[in-house]
Amino acid sequence: MQKETILMRCLAIILISFGLIFSSQAQVTVSTDRTIISEFETISLSVTVTGDNEEAPDFSLIRDFKIISQQQRSETSMSISGGKRAIRSTQVYNLILEPKRVGKLVIPKFRIGRETTDEVLIDVTDHSTKDLQRDSRFAFFETTVDKTAAYVQGQIIYSVKLYYTSSVSGDFPDAPEIPNTVIEALDDDIRDETLINGQRFSSLEKRYAIFPQQSGDLRIPREKFRGMLGRGGFFNQAQTIAVTSNPIDVSVKPVPQEFTGSTWIAADSFALKESWSKDPPKFKIGEAVSRIIYMEADGLTKSQFPVLDPLTLENAKTYVDPPIANERSTQEGILSSNSITIGIVPTQAGSIIFREIKIPWWNTRTDREEVALISSKTFEVESIQHADNPSTEELSKTIRTETVITSQNESVSWRLVILIIGLMIYSVFSSLQWLRKNKELRKLKAGPSEDLRVDQQPIEKTVFDDLRQACLAHNASDAHHFLLRWGRIKFEVKSLQELQNQFKEHELQSEIFKLEQALYAKKRMSDWSGNSLLDLVIKIRASLPENIKEASLIAELNPTTKSL
Repeated sequence: MQKETILMRCLAIILISFGLIFSSQAQVTVSTDRTIISEFETISLSVTVTGDNEEAPDFSLIRDFKIISQQQRSETSMSISGGKRAIRSTQVYNLILEPKRVGKLVIPKFRIGRETTDEVLIDVTDHSTKDLQRDSRFAFFETTVDKTAAYVQGQIIYSVKLYYTSSVSGDFPDAPEIPNTVIEALDDDIRDETLINGQRFSSLEKRYAIFPQQSGDLRIPREKFRGMLGRGGFFNQAQTIAVTSNPIDVSVKPVPQEFTGSTWIAADSFALKESWSKDPPKFKIGEAVSRIIYMEADGLTKSQFPVLDPLTLENAKTYVDPPIANERSTQEGILSSNSITIGIVPTQAGSIIFREIKIPWWNTRTDREEVALISSKTFEVESIQHADNPSTEELSKTIRTETVITSQNESVSWRLVILIIGLMIYSVFSSLQWLRKNKELRKLKAGPSEDLRVDQQPIEKTVFDDLRQACLAHNASDAHHFLLRWGRIKFEVKSLQELQNQFKEHELQSEIFKLEQALYAKKRMSDWSGNSLLDLVIKIRASLPENIKEASLIAELNPTTKSL
């Protein structure tokens, strides 16, 4: 008997557990207020979810209807049975749907937890001809396209104009939805008033640029307007009216076989231009010149511009900025432009040859191929001449002069006398200079040199430490500032150009160029590294005497020593 009691209790617990499990599962129901409507009517869809599941239905699955509005409310009920209290929660979703076309339309299945609803079929019928004719007295559409045959990815201007009387109110239809097209609204709306058969109508016009993405037949669907006639009131009730336009068919042609370009461009106009930062450009080794390639088009979006081949030059480095694309809409269509800036830095003397740039495109007005062209150009690179490096012409003149002198057979005895007198004067002058400089050197070593070391060396070391910290932190702005200050203190230069000219080291020129590119180029380098510049400055600093002024003074006292 005791075993039977225990068995009955276990069975009751199991049944209660299963009851709790099933009661916690969501129960979903779907209902509509109607299943047969006209194309201008709406239906109300209600989805009720009962249970503890808080998951919401995925209404993005609804494809055949446009969701006009959506609301959600929560309900909670409590019941007491057998002395036990049960709480039940319910989520209710109410949607207003508008059909997108005539025919058998489907409200799809919704899955909530383990529950799945059934599909709901809605029969959408045409609006009656009688009602359309009645409503057209108060509102009607006028839709046009600028062409009934276009090329794939070419521009089609579609105009939607709604005429309505002052007693009509409602919302203008949204932009059309057409598969495999890109649609852009053009400029602002156009409002106007006109008299038609003695009746005054207001009008609202919107224009769209349609770019079909595949060839074949393109159908622009009918425009639909549903509004209210009259203001409504206590004695007069507002009347619903509905009007529609006719669909428009456009033939979309494929890319012509005779088109020779690699990128298909169909536009009303297309232009290719170039400009320079200096006109005409002058190329010098190490100096940057900017070349701007500019494309502009009528009837082309900014994403349709072709990608140009990279510019490669044998004796110059190039730096390309990201393209700058612009687009604006007018009532006539899309106008767009694209500009590319290329920085060119010659690395050696010689000729720089720019190949021609040729872009074939299809003129949709003349229906034939045209070619936008920038012709090839050749420029000469000027080498940098230094004052202490004599040119070839000057050397040849010197050689010719010495040859003429050595080839003469005249007597030189009187010249020897002049030479001896000149040497005596030079010896006296050099002795006086040596005595004066020697005295200055002794003073410099005795007293003033200490002051100089106190004043100059700590300043140079401080600035060098600042330069080192800026390089290690990869801070291009501070590195540029402290490099110039260090050069002024150490070498008495006025600019970084003088600093790199003083050493004539290609590595220093390259590092200073990279530093200035990071600071002043249109596309600034965010990843500039100061390690190479720091290593080079440490190398230069270690190769020079600590006291530049003392070293230069000793060089003056010893005429046989030549500066490098």
